[in-house]
Amino acid sequence: MADEYVFQPDRRLGIIFHLVALLFFAFIALFGLWQASLAEIGPAFLLYLLPALGAIAILPALAYRLFALRSAVYTLEREGVHLKWELRVEDIPIANVTGVYLTAEQSHPIPLPRLRWPGAVLGHRRLPGGEDIEFLASEVRKLVLIVTPGRVYAISPANPEAFLFAFQRCTEMGSLSPIVGRSVYPTFILSQVWRSAPARVLLLAGLILSLVLLIWVSLAIPGRSQVMMRARPGLPGDAAPAVRMLLLPVINSVFFVMNFFLGLFFFRRPEGQMLSYLLWMSSAATALLFLIAVFFILRTG
Repeated sequence: MADEYVFQPDRRLGIIFHLVALLFFAFIALFGLWQASLAEIGPAFLLYLLPALGAIAILPALAYRLFALRSAVYTLEREGVHLKWELRVEDIPIANVTGVYLTAEQSHPIPLPRLRWPGAVLGHRRLPGGEDIEFLASEVRKLVLIVTPGRVYAISPANPEAFLFAFQRCTEMGSLSPIVGRSVYPTFILSQVWRSAPARVLLLAGLILSLVLLIWVSLAIPGRSQVMMRARPGLPGDAAPAVRMLLLPVINSVFFVMNFFLGLFFFRRPEGQMLSYLLWMSSAATALLFLIAVFFILRTG
């Protein structure tokens, strides 16, 4: 429509940073798991496994931040302001906006999020006056402040001056049918998932089977020094340290976490919910297959 203005944050540096970070931590995870599968029990095993687990824990957060950056958009219209940062959505009626300013126009610097990096300047801080400021930005050099009663939003459109000009145009046109204020947080998606009976059953099944796998392997390892891996009917297989069985619940946990977050990503839209169910079903099936594998490994000695 003619009275709608769409702005995006500057994504280039953030996308490069996230892609490099994803490749770096993926290499650490794969290299660590591979070396742990070859190492003997002892410090060397932990030296490879612990960094791999740390990298695996970081990967979903980086992937989500990358998807969020690619979908981030700021929309202005005569009825209100729409801020979208993936699962975080804020709709502000135009009458609730008391001012829009560049940070360069402020007499005092604003407090920035403590944990931030290119493409992900996100979080909440408290201003000296007591107001809460929420950051939905990709960088700190082009911050624009949207002031509302009780809260300030810091965004980073690629062209801040054009954003201010568009806001002035929208306020001059006047509001005919103000939008309804709305705040959507990632936790809202989680509550939607929990209210879905199929999603709840599949996620609980995958979680319970994963916990059973972890507990079973943890109890089986102390009573064995070695296990037979890659055994075939009529063939003895290869002896390996029993501690390597810990890689099975670790790998299973990687699949579970990845499928969980991918499922959340697709669950937002009705047409993507079936894919979410398939992902969560595959998590339960993967855990079940690993349980069967543990059974045959222990059975062969």
